[in-house]
Amino acid sequence: MARGLATRARSESAARAPLAAVRPAHLRDTIAVRGLEVRMHAGLDAWGRAVPQPVHIDAVLRTDVERAGRSDHLPYSLNYGEVYRALEAHCRAHRYDDVGALADALAQVCREGRAPWVELTVRLPRALLRAAHVAMTVVRSAELAGAADAYDRLCIDGLEAYAILGVNAWERETRQRVCIHLDMAAAARPVRYEALARAVEALVEASSYQTVESLATDIARLAIVEHGVEELAVRVEKPSAIMYAECASVEVVRDRAFFGVPADAPPAQTGADGWRAAALALGSNLGDRLAHLEAALARLDAHPDVRVVDTSFLYETQPMYYTEQPRFLNGACRIQTRLAPHDLLRVTQAIETDVGRTKAGVPRNGPRVVDVDLLLYEDAVVEDGEHLVVPHPRIAERAFVLHPLADIMPNAEHPVLQRTVAQLLHTLMHTAAYDARDTARVLPLAHTQWRWGERTLVMGILNATPDSFSDAGELADVDAAVDAAERMVRAGADMLDVGGQSTAPGAPEVPEAEEAARVVRVIRALVARGVQTPISVDTYRASVARAALDAGAAIVNDVSGGTRDADMLPLVAARRCPYVLMHSRGDAQTMTRLTDYGGDVAGTVAAELAARVRAALDAGVRRWNIILDPGLGFAKNAEGSVALLRALPRLVGAGGSRGGLDAATAHTERAPYRAAEPWASLAHFPLLLGASRKRFLGALIRAPDAPVPEPKARVYATLAACTAAIASGCVDVIRVHDVAPAVDTARTADALTRAR
Repeated sequence: MARGLATRARSESAARAPLAAVRPAHLRDTIAVRGLEVRMHAGLDAWGRAVPQPVHIDAVLRTDVERAGRSDHLPYSLNYGEVYRALEAHCRAHRYDDVGALADALAQVCREGRAPWVELTVRLPRALLRAAHVAMTVVRSAELAGAADAYDRLCIDGLEAYAILGVNAWERETRQRVCIHLDMAAAARPVRYEALARAVEALVEASSYQTVESLATDIARLAIVEHGVEELAVRVEKPSAIMYAECASVEVVRDRAFFGVPADAPPAQTGADGWRAAALALGSNLGDRLAHLEAALARLDAHPDVRVVDTSFLYETQPMYYTEQPRFLNGACRIQTRLAPHDLLRVTQAIETDVGRTKAGVPRNGPRVVDVDLLLYEDAVVEDGEHLVVPHPRIAERAFVLHPLADIMPNAEHPVLQRTVAQLLHTLMHTAAYDARDTARVLPLAHTQWRWGERTLVMGILNATPDSFSDAGELADVDAAVDAAERMVRAGADMLDVGGQSTAPGAPEVPEAEEAARVVRVIRALVARGVQTPISVDTYRASVARAALDAGAAIVNDVSGGTRDADMLPLVAARRCPYVLMHSRGDAQTMTRLTDYGGDVAGTVAAELAARVRAALDAGVRRWNIILDPGLGFAKNAEGSVALLRALPRLVGAGGSRGGLDAATAHTERAPYRAAEPWASLAHFPLLLGASRKRFLGALIRAPDAPVPEPKARVYATLAACTAAIASGCVDVIRVHDVAPAVDTARTADALTRAR
């Protein structure tokens, strides 16, 4: 019923278009081809697929048929047979990404057939899942000259949503179906109808209006203020409002002046302070690839008219187009800039040259020290031949671009294809050309590179402290610690975690200088022995982390997630080092009193971790350098730790750090996209799990009324917890005291649970 209402109702709004005042008086007659249906490429369909879809065309040609009427001689008129054949031929021979461009082209086809005045409507009945159709109406005539597009109208008809809407008691209890019709001016700036439709659906279904008038007004406000529409009519219909009527409806007509929006103001999504949002692709496949990407980012950030807002994960990818070259390291960044697109292009090209790129003698798409490509610049569409095309013309076919973009702006819409980055990636992953094996999410380090999600890494614990809860200070002696580290490396440890202060509940804090001395002695001794396994420092103090990094550590493992020392996040950002960001509350003296999570430990931990990720990204820490730790046993009782272990996919999504690289584990979110803020989703972050010898494991394995087993007696419980966590598909690193059995456990669990 809704679709029938929509089709009939559209003409009511369209009739309001101010055409009567400009139509030439001598063109009173019309010849029309209505309801012509063709099958063609006209942008993406409702499922985001670039496939042929039905297109309905109404061509109304205003002319004067007086001579043909008097003489009954066809050459004196326009031949509608020739018109429809010309329209069909054009549709067979062309494909379009935009319904407006298609409507304009078909109107020109009619004009070429001697039609003096053309009113042409194109309808796409399969462009939106929850609407009857999207329609574009254009008017073209020599009399209108350059002002023809002033009468262009974009319509979304029969958009369905369910809302609490009405003043009656029963209407406040159950959601009812409403149909929304939007008829808007489409000349001033392109309207991304898919994004607008989705935003209207979200507004309606989250609302609880008493009056239809208020709902219609707020829909108009959303379209004008948030999506840049100049003027529109909004009609909201309630099909269930009156028992013996087809529907009740309210229609409002609003423009920018009604909401106090200046005529030249950009959409609210883009900001109006002179700073504009843009997205850049980063790539390198020669020399120290990570160093080259970091050098390019540093130069961007140093420019007075550029701010780096967010960075993606890093991906190692197979080369495309020109395949006889090394694998690429790819990423993306989101920036704000006061530069116009062409000026920004000149800056990025200068950065490429500064970092060492040369194009002389290099084949097109060949190897390069660094590549910085402008992908998106707000809603801008720039077509300047070989110089600059924005959006980048090959975004939709490049997985090495879409994966990083989806990390930082999944819900941003492509202004031409009218699909979000996540939707474009989803479409690409369902094509025959896409192979998930061509892409790996990676973290390059000095002597190695970790490929997240392919196997479980093992972090060996070195407690260089006399009050360790689990090993009673056995490794406080430097030689003993180094010997233990070498045994761990021989057993297969992928990294070593050196700590100089116990963080167990109730453990006293030691002075910074003492903590630093403990860890630095061990790290220096390991470096002197030639140990090349990456070394992590376990500390929440920035001064200790700085001393450890200077001594040879490569990673900072912070149990406070940056909450205990305000200098920690800026230090990690400046050093560009990997950072283990753990969830906790309070400190060693208070954490046991902070274990209330309101019955949803996983959800609350995820929210609190996301806030710390946001803080880290705001401080300039690269996304690719962040490793999350849910903090088992830290401000969690035994029940909370077990509940968290069971719910790890709720933190980082199905598939963990490997998630999103194939269609089966794609993780999408509908959270709003804000151009000036980093994307703080936890999706696809690598996850470290520190269950080793924890007190909650002892509580699980003890016999009734028996004392909790000593830490060293919890090794089998530790391995069981690690096995279950690896089987969830979300854990990338296990932090353990007993490396040899943990390596065996990880290898076995990987063989059984990870896809090969």
